Amino acid sequence: MASTAPISPDLSRSSRRRNLATGDTLKRKALEKLTLAIAKAIESASDETLADIVGTADLRHALAIAPRDIAPESPADLHAIKAARERTAQFREDMAARSGGMYDRAHVAAMLGVTPAAIEKQRQRRQILGVPYGSEIRFPAGQFVDGETLSQLKRVLEAFGDTDPWEQLMLLTTPLKGFADGEGTVLQILARRPDQEELRQIIALVSSWTA
Repeated sequence: MASTAPISPDLSRSSRRRNLATGDTLKRKALEKLTLAIAKAIESASDETLADIVGTADLRHALAIAPRDIAPESPADLHAIKAARERTAQFREDMAARSGGMYDRAHVAAMLGVTPAAIEKQRQRRQILGVPYGSEIRFPAGQFVDGETLSQLKRVLEAFGDTDPWEQLMLLTTPLKGFADGEGTVLQILARRPDQEELRQIIALVSSWTA
């Protein structure tokens, strides 16, 4: 006959302590392992990789690209890394072309009549979009019209959340068919100064991309 006696509080507390201790041990060991892996990755990282890590606001992206310069173990790995870098370079060239080119911080500061430091603050506040490009941050030209930042751009950028800046640029420059009064990218629609209902639809669309 099975016992119906209640579990001893002392045993229950002891079990919880063991579970907590096990969890803490796993976390500590995982942290030690990751610390060693990151140290190895940073030691092997090229200047371009280091710049990409510093320039991204997405910690997951930083972790993903950190080990890409670690010496490969086989020719197949080397080929894969080379191919990945070529795809990345081509992607960035395509995005730069789609956005009408790239400006550096000094150019944007002069265009908007502010200091380079102010431009960096605007990027951090998601008032403008900056993407890691080589060893610096570049600013897609398509977000500026007649020497000014697109109206309502901040609301759209905020809707992206922590999405990687390059992915944001890709989505901002992808043509949307059947939206509002015709085809156009999000940047092009913003340049047409959409009304509040159209803006609401754009923000809802951007939010759905990142869900």
